[in-house]
Parts: sequence; C-alpha cells; structure tokens
Amino acid sequence: MKNSFISLFVLLGLLVGFSAAAQTCAVTGWATQNGGTTGGGTATPTVVSNYTDFKNAVTNAAVKVVHISGTITFPAAGRISFQDQTGKTIYGLPGSRLVTSDRTASGSGAMYIKRCSNIIFKNVTFEGPGAYDTDGNDNMTIDNCTNVWVDHCDFQDGVDGNLDIKNQADYISVTWCRFVYLKPPIAGGSGGADDHRFSNLFGSSDGATSDRGKLRVTMQNCWWAQGCKERMPRVRFGKVHIVNSYFSCAGNNHCVRAGFESDLRVESNYFENVNNPIDLFENDFTAVSSLNNVFVGTTGNTAGSGTAFTPPYSLTITPAANVKAQVTSATCGAGATLSSPTSCCGGGTTPTSYTLTTSASPAAGGTITRSPNASSYATGTVVTLTAVPAAGYVFAGWSGAASGSSATTSVTVTANSTATATFTPSTATTYTLTTTASPTAGGTITRSPNASSYAAGTVVTLTAVPAAGYAFSGWSGASTATTATTTVTVNANSTATANFTATSGGGTTTLRIEDAAAFGNGYCDIEGSRQSSYTGADNGYYVNISNSVARGIDWRVSVPATGTYTLRWRYANASSSSATSAKVLVNGATAVSSVPFPKTSSWTTWTTTTASVALAAGANAIRLETIVGNEFANIDWIEIVGNSPTAASCGAARATAAASEGMQTAENRAEKATQPLAALRLYPNPAAPNSVFTFELAAKSPVTVRLVDAMGLLVKTLPERTYEAGSHSVALGNAGLKPGTYTLLVVSNEGKQTLRVEVR
Repeated sequence: MKNSFISLFVLLGLLVGFSAAAQTCAVTGWATQNGGTTGGGTATPTVVSNYTDFKNAVTNAAVKVVHISGTITFPAAGRISFQDQTGKTIYGLPGSRLVTSDRTASGSGAMYIKRCSNIIFKNVTFEGPGAYDTDGNDNMTIDNCTNVWVDHCDFQDGVDGNLDIKNQADYISVTWCRFVYLKPPIAGGSGGADDHRFSNLFGSSDGATSDRGKLRVTMQNCWWAQGCKERMPRVRFGKVHIVNSYFSCAGNNHCVRAGFESDLRVESNYFENVNNPIDLFENDFTAVSSLNNVFVGTTGNTAGSGTAFTPPYSLTITPAANVKAQVTSATCGAGATLSSPTSCCGGGTTPTSYTLTTSASPAAGGTITRSPNASSYATGTVVTLTAVPAAGYVFAGWSGAASGSSATTSVTVTANSTATATFTPSTATTYTLTTTASPTAGGTITRSPNASSYAAGTVVTLTAVPAAGYAFSGWSGASTATTATTTVTVNANSTATANFTATSGGGTTTLRIEDAAAFGNGYCDIEGSRQSSYTGADNGYYVNISNSVARGIDWRVSVPATGTYTLRWRYANASSSSATSAKVLVNGATAVSSVPFPKTSSWTTWTTTTASVALAAGANAIRLETIVGNEFANIDWIEIVGNSPTAASCGAARATAAASEGMQTAENRAEKATQPLAALRLYPNPAAPNSVFTFELAAKSPVTVRLVDAMGLLVKTLPERTYEAGSHSVALGNAGLKPGTYTLLVVSNEGKQTLRVEVR
C-alpha cells in the first residue's frame, strides 16, 4: 500500500512537470487563425481514472487541464455534454481509453462539445459499440465551437459516425488522427442503413445556411483505415484542407465527398485500393482542387473541378509518396501514439518563431501595413501595424491580437495570432456607378435605386436585358456575376459592364411554356400544386411550389445547337417570410446556384427575373429548385430565349437521381427531402404481368406515375389522372420490361414516394 502511494505521488509530480512541456507542440492549419489555439496552457493537470471524476473535470470550467488514466467505461446514456467553456486541454495518458456501449439515439456517443473555444484534445482513444443507424451520436461532435485542435486521437466504431463538425463550428484542426471500424456494422436500426460506417460529416444539411463562411477545417496526417465506408469527410459549405492523409479502407463506397457549396483542397494525400477517392456527388459544390495526390489501385473519380481556396496559413507538406509510411508509423503515427505528455511527434516542436496574420473587415475596406514586415517573428518581437482605409471607408478599430481605435498600434508576438482592422463606409462620400452594354446593341441595363451618384456603401441592383438576337453572357468590372440580375456595393467610382453574345442560327426566338391544368410537351413535373386563384396569372394557372428544400418545377426544351440561352420567369412573391432565391439545374447539374426572386408588393403583382445558362444541342432538362425550406414565389411561366428553342417531350430528358431516392439513410434524407405519400405498395414484387400498386390519398389530387431504371432513365409514364381521397389500386403494366431493378415514383399534391421494383 505504501509503495502504491509513493508511485502515485511520483506520477502526479511528473504530470505537473509535464503540463508545461505538453503545450509546446505547435498547432497547424485553420486552428492557428483567429488568435490561435492554446487550450488550458500550463495549468496543473487533474488526473482522472473513472467516469464520475472524468465527467466532473470536463464539465467544471475551473479545471483547465485533464489527464485520462486507464480505461474509463461510460454508463448507459453517459454521453458528456461539454459546453460554454474556453481554454481547456484533455489529454489521454498512454494506454487510456474512453469506452461507450450505448447504441440508442438518445444515449449514444462519448462527448458532445458545444459553444466552446480554444480547446485541445490530444492522444485520446474513443471506442464505441459499432455502427448502428438509430440517428444517434458520434464518438465526438463539435457544435458551434471555434479554435479546436484534435491531435493524435483514435476514433473507433462510433454508433452514428466517428467525428462530426457542424453548426457554425470554425477554425478547427484535426491532425494525426486515425478513424477505423474494427467491429462489424449492426443492421436493423431505425435510420434504415444496415451499414452506417460513415466516419466524418461536416455540416448537417443543405438548409443550414448559417454555416456559410464557417466550417473551416484542416485535416492533416490523418488515416482512414479499415471498415470506413463513406464520409472521409463529407462536407457542406466549409473550406476544408485535406492534406498528407492516408486512405486504405478497401471496400468503401467513397472517400472525400464534395457536398453543397463545399470548397475542398485535397492535397498530397495517398489513396490505396479504395473506391471513388474524390466524389463530386451532385456537382453543387463551390470548388474542389485535387493537388499532387497519389492513387494506387483505386477506382472512380480522382479529379477535382474548379480552383479551391488558398489557405491563409503556411504548412510543411510531405511529398505524397512518403505519406503512407509517415502516417502508419507505430511510433508517432496517426492515432493515440504519443508516449507521454511531453511528446510532440508529428504534432510539432517548440516553435522559435510565430506568425502574425492581419486581415481587413470587410476586405474592401482597406489594407494594413506592418513594420517590420516579415512572414514570421521571433518570440517577443514588437510589430507596428497601421490601418489604411480604402476610398469610401474610415477606420473603426482593432480586434484579435490588437486593440484600440488608433489607426497605428503595436503587437508583441508571443504566439500565432491574427489582428483584424475593421472599417466602416464613409456616408459623407458619394460615388458614380457607370453601366455599359457590350456590344452596345446587345441590350440594356436597369438599376435600382436609379440615381446619378450614390452614398458610400449603397447596394445597387442591376439587371441586364438582352436585345433581340442576343443573349446575356455575364458581367465584368464592378461585378463578375453570371446571372442577369446582380448587386454592386458602391464604395468607389466604378463601371459595371453587361456582356451579350449574338445568338447563332440567324436570330433569337422566345419559347414560352405556360403552367397548365395538366402536364404536356415541355411542361413536365412539379413538386407542389397547380392553382388558378390569383388575379393576373397568364393562361389562368400558376404553380405554388411546396414549402420545403429541393422542391421545384421541371421543363424539357430542345435546341438546335449548343449555346447560351436566357431563361425568364414571371412570378409573384409577397410573403414577408418567403425565400427570395432558387437554383437552376440543367440536365441534373447545378447551372446557376442562386437566381434572385425579389419581393413584389402583393401576390397579384407579377414581375420577371432572368438567368443565363448553357444548353446542349438536343433535348435538355431544366429545373427551378428551392434552396431553403421557406415559402417561395408563385411561378406563372418560363420563357427560353435564344436560338430557336422548342418544347421537348417529357420523356426525352433523363430523370435525375430518382433511382436512389427511396434508399436514403436518416442523415442523407436531409440532403434531398421528400414529402411522404401514404402506403405505397406493389403486389406481387418481384413484379409479375398482373402486378398492381396501391396508394392512399388524404384528399382529391392529380397523380403522376413514372417508372425509372437503375441508370435513372425514364422508361414508362402512366397518363396523369385525378383520384378521389382514399385507397387506389393501379396496374403496373410492366409487360415488355427487361429484367432488372426499377424505381416506381408516384407524385401527387401530397408529395412524392418511391418504391423499388424487381422485374425478373
């Protein structure tokens, strides 16, 4: 007993001595920005070896450094909420583990971190019970936190995933971490996926638009090992840098997935024997750069699209050919491989110099000079900063590493840090905004407000209107938008040029496709209802789109030659809560990510808005689709202006992703929502010549029925009919269909549902 006491005393003494050294390892990536990440600093560690002590130490804001000793087993529903704290380090001593076995939706997961800042997790091993799709929790979730560094941690067998980052979380670095599934997946969960080994989700849904400008994450020297199936990571909105990481999860579905508005830099990684290293998914990302990667024995896409962001930080990047050996090293490789709190391994060494990042807010507001001017500084260097306002702005004050309202200030550099100069528009200054059309005969430009000069900071809406024989092709000068309607913030004398191109084929014609009582040539599908009650709707009808994300209207158009065409919609939009923009898809891919539908004075006041798109020779599918879940504008008609467009058969263009809509997991349902239609069934299934399908309606409604093959191609459409409320049975009529897997889609005013159909 005496010897045990002495050993514990010596261990505690060593840990106190370790605490200062443990913080000398340098963070890299996004967590170096916004003032940097230092965790609990040199505070004396609290050593814990059981669940109760661990939870008390984590939730106590006064405890700044926690050391985990041995295996800590969580009780049922034992997930720990770590909230509203600043400056804390949680370190796993060698051989320690956090073990959870709860598979329920409410009780699963180990740690949920919310509204925290300046947090470090290091050398921690998380062991979950295995993937089980109950819409549960991950081993770790980082929610609405800033400046978090997760280093040399091992994430194993999370119920819903291993590590998720969401809800405006920002300035996160995940370095030298391993993600692995050692236990087989468990089928039968309420979420619907029998194999939910989906490792890392960044951004919870396409509708979480508050994530725009956030979710800046660096993943460096990480390892996605055996068992990982998807999401390595799967990203919405964020600027994510995936660098020097190793992917060896054979049998996976995809690795890196570019989701809605994601901006990904995939750089100098090693992909080995995996499928779809870079999944461009629905092509609604901002940009994906694939730079200097190595692909060995892979299948599927390896290329990027567009040019991703340039990191504001500097990194030492290992050649991709050396990454596998570096990341998989048993000592200091990815995972909980640190030998003591004093070990840095790949996490860095004691820095002899630091970076000082300067930024202007807004970026157009001005610039910052520094003296001395260098990329890094020795500890203790005093740097003089001077804020220089741009024309139309005045300096308002400093934040971050600098403070005060004087334009010239000084910063003593003792850590990686950021100083921000804030500028505000000078309302006493006015400027001119000149608009020109190129060529002059190509069209005209309207502006709102219409004035000869504007106060600094005024936002002016410009709309390009093509003349006959021309199509709008894009803006230059004060705006570089590709939509016909754009906005310019006036802070200097400037010029905006609307560029038009002559339409090939000897002239421009306008095709109008009206909303009608029934679908017909060119007018093919809606997710909403056809109505005729508002005054002023041409042809007596308009479309009221369902108040949900990813709902829309589909048209089919044929053109004789590939070229640029102008789309024009007539609409009314008078609700105070209505969304004011939507996106346009052409042939299943996003062509314009945001088309403006500004408010009108009433629901009986109709106006138009336009967008410019490229159409391919032949039949084209055009879709106007909502991007948020609010009420949206009523749509009266669409016009296609260009080289001889004509209405196409609704069966001529391909269906988009319909074959997969009925097989989504709980998290994926947020990516493309549907409205349920009650009790859709088929008997017998596999289908026989006499198979019938049944469905139920709560109210009288027109119903459209389509059958789509496994490639997403429309193979059969039943004539639209209006059915009374109640249960209905309809013959499938599958005679002549080749054996295979099909998807049955039934669409009514109550929504859409799909059913998988086997034909043998």
